[in-house]
Amino acid sequence: MTGTTTSQPLLSVEDFSLNFSGMEKANLIDGISFSVLPGQTLCLVGESGCGKSVTSLALMGLLASPPARVKCGRALFNGRDLFTLSERQRADLRGNEIAMIFQEPMTSLNPSLTVGHQIVEGIRRHNAVSSEDARARALEMLELVRIPAPEKRFDAYPHQMSGGMRQRAMIAMALANSPKLLIADEPTTALDVTIQAQILALVSRLQRETGTAMILITHDLSVVAEVADRVAVMYAGRIVETGSVEEIFSDPQHPYTLGLFGSVPSLGRRTGALATIEGSVPPLEKMPAGCRFATRCPFADQRCHREAPPRYEPTPGHQVTCWYAPLEDHVRAA
Repeated sequence: MTGTTTSQPLLSVEDFSLNFSGMEKANLIDGISFSVLPGQTLCLVGESGCGKSVTSLALMGLLASPPARVKCGRALFNGRDLFTLSERQRADLRGNEIAMIFQEPMTSLNPSLTVGHQIVEGIRRHNAVSSEDARARALEMLELVRIPAPEKRFDAYPHQMSGGMRQRAMIAMALANSPKLLIADEPTTALDVTIQAQILALVSRLQRETGTAMILITHDLSVVAEVADRVAVMYAGRIVETGSVEEIFSDPQHPYTLGLFGSVPSLGRRTGALATIEGSVPPLEKMPAGCRFATRCPFADQRCHREAPPRYEPTPGHQVTCWYAPLEDHVRAA
């Protein structure tokens, strides 16, 4: 986990909603709010289909519009609303002040260009430097991410590198211009466990050294425990719980958060089966009018299906959106 130096958010997303043409019945992203401080790591957590990647792509300006449409809200980055910038302004930010590590580097890197060429291209796009200086910076970054023989790898094509090396090259590319914010979308999913640990340690170390803020998108709670400062739990396009990593792990208050923890295997001895969250994320056209988790929640009653739940704050900074919070009161009552 990283420390922070200021209480002023670097990025503040406020009441952000998004939908797609032809799917206006319900918002794909529905009224989400979160913030990230300089040097802080926010983990955006939830199962597949909850809207985590769509949120990251919207922040990066990588969703085609149409069909994507921001219905309301804003995303203030250093005081500028990302959603009101022109495409030229977004391109000037992207890869410079805001960078992204994608889930699968083999589909993100250009297979017809060498890795070194692609890093140099990003450096020269945002900096008035010579090709020699850009090459030197690219080699410095490849060395920084601990790619062996960086001069040789500089001239390699993506298919000539292992998955772990490609992901390191993506990290080098993302950090080459010293961005203020790094968005990492499931950056270790396609890697084996040993390489995953190495990549996470590398990203955390570079983040500490550079003071870069990070939004890490993941469904892996062990990763969250290792790197997060704050956690936002996302379900069906809504954020249902936010808090510090300590609060979320020690005092989860939303039934969905509890379900995520219950489904995680542990190394210790278990006396029963892993918990499961029955069902799946409902399609947009069948979203409940109230709480979107109502169709899968063991506590849900008719009110949960009809009315949007209120926001409850167990402690300052720890927020949960649920009719049954605090959960311990209802568990005791039951």
